[in-house]
Amino acid sequence: MWTYYGIILAAMAVAFWFGFRYKLPVGLVMVIAGAVGFLASGRGLPLRHMVEGSFFFFYLMMVIATSVLFVTILEASGSFDALTRLLITKLYKRPSLLLCLLMLLIMLPAMLTGSAPVAMLSTGVLVAPILLRMGIPKIQTAGILAMGGLLGQSAPPINVMIMIIATSVFMPYEGFNLPLAILTFPLAAFSVLYLGRRYVKPETMEKLVAEIEADTSTEIPKGFGPYLPFVVLAILMAGPRIWPTTFVDPGAPLSFTISAIVALFTGRKVNLPEVTKVSMKKALGVLCLFVGIGVLVQSLSFTGLRGFIAVASMAVPKQFLYPFVGITAPLVCGPLVPFGASAVVGPPFVLAFTDQNSVIITSAVSMFLSLGCLTPPTALSGLFGARVVGVEKEYGKVFRAVLVPATLTFILALIFMIYANPIGKFLGV
Repeated sequence: MWTYYGIILAAMAVAFWFGFRYKLPVGLVMVIAGAVGFLASGRGLPLRHMVEGSFFFFYLMMVIATSVLFVTILEASGSFDALTRLLITKLYKRPSLLLCLLMLLIMLPAMLTGSAPVAMLSTGVLVAPILLRMGIPKIQTAGILAMGGLLGQSAPPINVMIMIIATSVFMPYEGFNLPLAILTFPLAAFSVLYLGRRYVKPETMEKLVAEIEADTSTEIPKGFGPYLPFVVLAILMAGPRIWPTTFVDPGAPLSFTISAIVALFTGRKVNLPEVTKVSMKKALGVLCLFVGIGVLVQSLSFTGLRGFIAVASMAVPKQFLYPFVGITAPLVCGPLVPFGASAVVGPPFVLAFTDQNSVIITSAVSMFLSLGCLTPPTALSGLFGARVVGVEKEYGKVFRAVLVPATLTFILALIFMIYANPIGKFLGV
């Protein structure tokens, strides 16, 4: 048995090495690794299982596609510009609060899509120049973007990693909002203040506000209109939870679609075909990633390797289980990315703590997995953040800059895992 699984693991490891060596797209690398796993098992290449696996996360792909369309329309209509301008002109004398709200703006697309790269490619691109103009160096700005994407991906209301785990262990995606909010928002505030506050000077802020007010090159929508799509989305998502017996849950894809339609009429005129093309270009990499993850998971299940990993994880002695999960999860995310790791090691990690509060344990595991956004070779939020500000070749410096907030994230997740039952009882989940 060990030889059988060892051969499959070795073959898939070679496939991963080959894919990353020749810089193939991560989704394609996972498809190749899945196909190699099928072949290494000695059962041929079952195309039916590969096709079935590619649709394994179809609902999540719909969530990603519609949410990216919503975010892209908000960019094109000027809603994000209006919100950024409002924050800076009203709060420039309170830089700490302004930085926290800009961090929330970076996190917002990731909170709505569950994907850190989407945050980097949308509001990250918009906020990065503002942070640089506020006097924050490029390395620290890249660190702020990296932590914003990482924590936004973990924050409510959409946490794709937990959705993947919940799908595998037959657990409803309910009760996670409060634990995730406690885990992510304080860390986000600390991260942005730790990385950027000391560089922001009053005279720099006054100069920035003067430049913004004098800039007439871009038409900024006025009034309440630019903020209406956010309100509509909040009602559609919160309504079923506040009034579960009277408010019909439209589901995340339809909620994003309705909000996107509203955004078409609340700001600048939007070229819908062009915006749709841009949004799908942004989302395509993430969608291909989910196809690859689905094929890989199907291959692991077909060969029995997924069950072997689950049993091996649950066999770790209790006293070593906490550090084992905390250290293994981010490392596995390096080649598999957090979504792939969620499907492969997430379920066994959660099932290993059957005597603990499952909501709190799963929330903590998702935080460990999110730290994989900083782990090479993929480093979804770290490398994307560095690329946005033009310091991709200096990623080592970016990683060192975020080491303190990343360590704090690790410690907080570990505390939640160790004290899952009393924390769950206190929070009422």
